[in-house]
Amino acid sequence: MRPFPLKQLRLAWHDAGTYNKNIEEWPLRGGANGSLIFEIEIKHAANATLSSQSGFSGLVNALKLLQPIKDKYSGVTYAGLFQLASATAVEEAGGPKIPIKYGRVDVSEPEQCPEEGRLPGKLTVKEEISNSKKKQVW
Repeated sequence: MRPFPLKQLRLAWHDAGTYNKNIEEWPLRGGANGSLIFEIEIKHAANATLSSQSGFSGLVNALKLLQPIKDKYSGVTYAGLFQLASATAVEEAGGPKIPIKYGRVDVSEPEQCPEEGRLPGKLTVKEEISNSKKKQVW
């Protein structure tokens, strides 16, 4: 798989993987809410692993690749765009077509980002998903 699809898959997971079903209030409960556009969340330890060789550039580059689409279609939220890019990456890699539901809402300020620690740092995607299932956070 080319690096672009891998980064888009990871971007979508890191945006959605912060969801905590035990927190009722949005956006505090996290989830696919586009919060990765804010520097405070980009700098979370788990997000730094998006590019182990070059610090935050992997995540920043993934965001930059999507920005022209966001600029052209301003009505699309970052949250929706991250998930659409991920589903498209799966399909382009030969995987199944993943149905997408639209209407996700973006957070509007850095203070609405989930706190550090919702995703473990320095783990593989498989380990992250496994740990999240064990915690039953989604």
